[in-house]
Amino acid sequence: MTPSWFEQANAWLAHQLGAATGFASFGLLLLGGALASLLPCVYPLYPITAAVLSKRQSRLGRFAHPLVYYAGMTGIYFAFGIVASLTGGSFNDVLRLPAVNLAIAGLMVLLALATAGLLHFPAFTSVGSTTGTGLGSTLAMGAGAGLLSSACVGPVVVSILVSLAASTTQVSAGVALLAAFKMMLFGMGVGLPLLLIGVFGVALPRGGPWMVRTQQAFGLLIAWFAVSYIFKGLAGLGFSSGAGWALVVGAVLLASAVYFAQNPEHLAQERTKRSVLAVAAVIGFFVIGRALLGMPAVASVPSMLATSGPVQERHGNLDWHLDKNAAYAAAAQTGKPVFIDFHGDWCTNCKAFQERTLADAKLNAALERAVLLKVRDNTALFDEYRRDPRFPELKVGLPFLLVTDAKGALLYKTSDYTKSDEIALFLGE
Repeated sequence: MTPSWFEQANAWLAHQLGAATGFASFGLLLLGGALASLLPCVYPLYPITAAVLSKRQSRLGRFAHPLVYYAGMTGIYFAFGIVASLTGGSFNDVLRLPAVNLAIAGLMVLLALATAGLLHFPAFTSVGSTTGTGLGSTLAMGAGAGLLSSACVGPVVVSILVSLAASTTQVSAGVALLAAFKMMLFGMGVGLPLLLIGVFGVALPRGGPWMVRTQQAFGLLIAWFAVSYIFKGLAGLGFSSGAGWALVVGAVLLASAVYFAQNPEHLAQERTKRSVLAVAAVIGFFVIGRALLGMPAVASVPSMLATSGPVQERHGNLDWHLDKNAAYAAAAQTGKPVFIDFHGDWCTNCKAFQERTLADAKLNAALERAVLLKVRDNTALFDEYRRDPRFPELKVGLPFLLVTDAKGALLYKTSDYTKSDEIALFLGE
């Protein structure tokens, strides 16, 4: 059967993002990044960032900090491409580890405090600087922004990484550099507004107290992302969101108490440093105490639940199978298609889709016409699907959704949980 224009367009796009090396491929990535930078969760940050960078001085000139920030941002995307080519996109396996998420959260907390001017890193200070901070700090700030923007434009990044992973048949230096260069082009597009503002002279408002407030607001934004990583890490260890909020609020209260208990004549950076060390000491005390008492690892709880729990779970009016054989037996008996939701408790968009299955009437009605199967990321069944060459998306991350017929033949797949109309169409609207 001749492929439809839609299938041909998808194949062309996947080729351009993955294996192609021509002008169209490179221009598409740069344009895609520039368009992604216009998203409402990315674009408003650029004037704030430019205002913060304008306060930083360097002997290399006034363009040094914007250019270094831009290099840090694009460098993160370059690294994404290297990792994607070398591992087939499986670096998200590492991001599913609770300890990694908690480590990222800790790093972001420090970056948030530094951005807000409450913490000082001497190693990042320029020699001879009298105001602002050093180029090393700006580079780290740009790299952090690259991480944050990649989360915001996640569906686009996932699509590119999937195409790169799928087109990688063998690893070589050339393949790795091509993948890195492609991701860097996308990152260059994402950071383009900042480059235009910071280097090519879009006038900024006159300096004043508002700049301190915007710097603090930027720090709060980074802190918010840190909290999301804390929740991901704790969820991977089997803790509820309530426990996560208890930990966050408790840490903030402890840090605040230590901060305000100190001599107010001391520098804010020194008081903040002692507060952070106090929180770290308390957390370390509980971690060591847990190890010495020989308590079972909480990380094993999700795995135990996945192997010894029920074979079905109910969510609203929808019954989800947890056993593949039972789901396909029901599909064979009824002739219904099978809808598969790959789920991770750490995955925010997975939870958003779960809520959408009840809130979206059209999607809910379509799911009622199918046999539903939920595959959690800590089960052997998830690894079975992940090894299937038809689903390279699972090597990149979640969410991921499938529709198959009663015999398991693939009908539809997507990483975009918002495509309710397409899902309903393939479930027999």
